[in-house]
Amino acid sequence: MKPLSKEIVSYLEDQAFEIRRLSVEMIAYGQWGHIGGSFSMAEILAVLYFHHMTVDPRNPKAENRDRLVLSKAHGSPALYAALALKGFYPVEQIYQYCEPDGLEGHTNPHGAPGVETAGGPLGMGLSVAVGMALGLRRKENPRSRVFCILGDGELNEGNVW
Repeated sequence: MKPLSKEIVSYLEDQAFEIRRLSVEMIAYGQWGHIGGSFSMAEILAVLYFHHMTVDPRNPKAENRDRLVLSKAHGSPALYAALALKGFYPVEQIYQYCEPDGLEGHTNPHGAPGVETAGGPLGMGLSVAVGMALGLRRKENPRSRVFCILGDGELNEGNVW
């Protein structure tokens, strides 16, 4: 793998900072959220959404897109922030976090474009991601990739364990 240029690294660091900043704002406005779970994956989300994954905010259900399953759905503020920064919806929408008809506290694919799966029970995301990957293989869609972000606590429970 080719090393990243200083410009790309700086850009990704800026995106990670913005993901954290928006996560804090979302949690403050919503008066609920897991800041540690959101902060711990900011760099991962920045690299995936702004450098590595193939996604199109104008066509969030494109067949050839890469998919991200957020197994630790309590980290939803960071995912929502990354999606807003990527252009899936206006950044202002994050201020409706945990409000009726707003972004939900745990991920919900019906509530925000770019969210692939509903979240809730820890340990289920890996099984969902494997199922997605196998389904894509059966559809002979080898270009799409599936990524899964797990939390440390769920590594000892559910289907993961």
